[in-house]
Amino acid sequence: MKNLSREELLSRMEAINRSNAIIYFDLNGFILGVNSIFLETMGYKDGEHAKIIGQHHSIFVSPEYAKSNEYKEFWEKLGGGKFFEGEFERVKADGSLIYLQATYNPILNEDGEVTKIMKIATDISTTVIAKNEIAAVSKSNAIIYFDCDGYILGANSIFLKTMGFEDDDESKIIGKHHSIFVSYEFSKSDEYKEFWKKLRSGKFYEGEFERRKIDGTPIYLKATYNPILSNDGTCKKVMKIANDLTETILSKNKIDELSKNLQQELDNSNKLKDAIEIEKNAALDSLDMTLKKSQNELIKIIVKCALAVIISVGFITTTMYLFAILSNKDTQIIGSTWSNMFSVLLTNAFSIVGTIMGIKYATQDGQKDKKTEA
Repeated sequence: MKNLSREELLSRMEAINRSNAIIYFDLNGFILGVNSIFLETMGYKDGEHAKIIGQHHSIFVSPEYAKSNEYKEFWEKLGGGKFFEGEFERVKADGSLIYLQATYNPILNEDGEVTKIMKIATDISTTVIAKNEIAAVSKSNAIIYFDCDGYILGANSIFLKTMGFEDDDESKIIGKHHSIFVSYEFSKSDEYKEFWKKLRSGKFYEGEFERRKIDGTPIYLKATYNPILSNDGTCKKVMKIANDLTETILSKNKIDELSKNLQQELDNSNKLKDAIEIEKNAALDSLDMTLKKSQNELIKIIVKCALAVIISVGFITTTMYLFAILSNKDTQIIGSTWSNMFSVLLTNAFSIVGTIMGIKYATQDGQKDKKTEA
């Protein structure tokens, strides 16, 4: 650098000035100058140089940090010629936070004395915020990283513990393929090959996944597979964020199994009920046929008895009448007796017929009642 001409040095400084946020301070931290990129980065308008020149660097930090011993030592070391580089949290004009990747460069004169401090900075807020968010997620979730072919790059302790490893077993899995977490059959399937092919192309996956722990037991994960892409859209790596759902899934499976068994028992109960109903109807039909047959037999017996009585009485009466004629007896009395007995026979005949009809009607009504109940 010492051998460079003045023109070359000025040319290089101009190139840096065009692409970076630059600000100059004296040894006590008061602002000497600033370029337009720095103004824009810190939330000022272009041309507002005068607004900050002469103010102290502390306008860019929190009041608490500005009063701290650490901050005082920071400027003492810069004044002593110490160089600083790193990520710095600062405060913009509106009070919001900004994260800068910056260097604080003490500028020396020919005698080696520090004359001022030049700060060169780049806004990395988006990167830092994303990193902080991932760190926050990592504190409560199982996280593992893969390259785009599925080989493990790293994992946090929660993931290791979730999958049955010890907290410090990360080295045991780095370099191994994701397939150590799936069944052998699935690892050889076209579906698994397609899964990683789509991840390489940038496809995002979310859902419930069945995986295998280190001892081979199944584990169920609620997970996302997040391809991290470069600026040109190509896959750089894949981040998986997961939570263990095994207890929930197993409980759900048990409930589903119980529901299935209960439904099966209910179906069997309905079938048994139907079978009992069929047997009951068959028994009632059999009983009805038996009763009907018994009634018919009873009617036949009654008719036979009635006919026998009628014939017997008629025969006796006729015999008595013939006997009276042959013996010259008073036939008027016999005739009267015969007439009375014939009247009794008719009455009994009608009574028998009425009884028979009553039995038939009673049987028909009973059958109608059964049909109505059915």
